[in-house]
Amino acid sequence: MKFTFLKIPVLIHPSFWISLVFFVGIYDSLTYEKLILGVIFIFSLLFHEYGHGLTAQYFGKNPKIDLVAFGGYTSYYDSSLTKKQRFLITLNGPLFTGILILLSYYLLKSNIFLNYYMRYFLYVTMRLNIFWGIINLIPIYPLDGGKLLAYILETSFGQKGLKISLFIGNISAILACIYGFGNNYYIIGYLSLIYGFQNLQKYYQVGFGSHKKNNYTLYNDSLKAIENNQTKKAKTILRKLLKAKDNNIKISATETLANVLYKENENKKAYDLLLKSDHQLLKTGKCLLCKLAFAEKNYILIEKYSQEIYQIDPSYEIALLNSKSFALLNNPKYSAGWLKTASLFENVKKKTLKEILQDKMFDNVRNNKTFKQHTKTIFK
Repeated sequence: MKFTFLKIPVLIHPSFWISLVFFVGIYDSLTYEKLILGVIFIFSLLFHEYGHGLTAQYFGKNPKIDLVAFGGYTSYYDSSLTKKQRFLITLNGPLFTGILILLSYYLLKSNIFLNYYMRYFLYVTMRLNIFWGIINLIPIYPLDGGKLLAYILETSFGQKGLKISLFIGNISAILACIYGFGNNYYIIGYLSLIYGFQNLQKYYQVGFGSHKKNNYTLYNDSLKAIENNQTKKAKTILRKLLKAKDNNIKISATETLANVLYKENENKKAYDLLLKSDHQLLKTGKCLLCKLAFAEKNYILIEKYSQEIYQIDPSYEIALLNSKSFALLNNPKYSAGWLKTASLFENVKKKTLKEILQDKMFDNVRNNKTFKQHTKTIFK
């Protein structure tokens, strides 16, 4: 299921619906109370994720929300964000949850609503969000509590602080797991196992072996150098990390170095660097690769990754890039489809799109019958 609200696309995965059925318990019977619980479950998760998403949007990003089994996450193209901005994006999810708790508590206490189902809705909203709020603030990565603790300790103590936060996450996961299974709160136990495993993976990714430790420290040093406008130092470190055996470090260094080169108008160097990398491992760098590929007239590459880069960065710019690329490849159907996608953005005017269509890049498809059929709804 897909929809867009407040310019933020939302994708609800099948795994979410399965988990919802078991959480609410509608597999054995269906009551109004269970339906209300299901609605609150969906609404509360979305409200929380919109706390992250709207903040990312405020900082100029194009976030998207995914609801998956027993939870959700907000992703965005995070290049150029400062640590403080990332911290605020993470913080505003729990703050939005807090708003729901306080609002439902106030409405209950004020007795504005006397209907049983309305009071049940408010009561469950308050209790469910208190429950999820506490779980989410347990300092386990990748929960918000773990991320916030990592930001605070890393800012104060550097790499050592990050390691301490992950160590605390491991201990917290063990304690939460013991508490959950020991008191028959199985959902707490299972979630603690899942998130504890992810925290442990991050713990070893940061690396307590000498080789991984040095590489991760060097990568963090390069990010700090970029923040301090020491690009020459950053590039030296990143080029060294391109030879790392750890693929996570290697691809992160590749993407970061490419971004630095791009900002310095070294577009050809950035393009060559990304082109030689493992495209399957690229994340945000795949969008930059396709932007640079357009300048190099490598439209076939953009055709290959058009869907992926729009999922990473669902923006007007990416939709228009895809539309132009398919037009230059003489593919009127897909060019029109991506142009229609670009037209869905609220700040885009029909006049602007009409002017864009006069660009020579659309010469191959402008008068094509299929292209006209698919784009006629844009200019109605």
